[in-house]
Amino acid sequence: MKRKTGWMLAIGMCLLAVATNARAETVYVSDVIKLSVRSGPGNEHKSIAVTESGQQLELITPGQEWSLVRLANGAEGYVLARYLTTIQPGRFQYGQLQDKIKALTAQAASLAGENSRLKAENEKLAATVSGGQEQIDSLRSEYETFKQEATDLVGLKAKTDALTAELEQKNKQLAVLEIQSDDVYRTTYLYWFVAGAAVLFAGFLTGYSVKRQRWRSSLS
Repeated sequence: MKRKTGWMLAIGMCLLAVATNARAETVYVSDVIKLSVRSGPGNEHKSIAVTESGQQLELITPGQEWSLVRLANGAEGYVLARYLTTIQPGRFQYGQLQDKIKALTAQAASLAGENSRLKAENEKLAATVSGGQEQIDSLRSEYETFKQEATDLVGLKAKTDALTAELEQKNKQLAVLEIQSDDVYRTTYLYWFVAGAAVLFAGFLTGYSVKRQRWRSSLS
């Protein structure tokens, strides 16, 4: 019977522990400097630990004067219930907010630095793009100039070919004129030669006739 009662007591304790753990909640030590954690619900029990204001505890069994709590290291003990609160003390919230502000400020500074770096890279890229655009514009201008010069060169070649053909035609005409000039020169030279010979012959005949008449006059 005693053994059965012991088993029932053990099972009851286990169920109580499970129920207690199921309804455990997080509490904080309110705005006091230090709070003793005792082995039992009363100041006559020895202190097994000391917790400070703002420290997080796990409430196991709440009570009117004393509450059973579990520390972060797993130790359990009793603390005065009036110093427990489910809301974290304001000065610790303020401290946490300060820490968050510092973290956000550092993050903002990091983001600002990253933004400056990206801005510098963007400006560098924009300058590179601008330089590339200037090179493209320069190449396009050179291409247009080359195309115009090529067009002019084609026109110049056509003019050169026309002038060359005209020059060849003039050379042919000049050759014909030179041939004709030689023929005229020869004809004119022959004419004057014949005319001179005729004059000389006429003079000879005239002289001979005069001499003959003189000779006949002297004989008579």
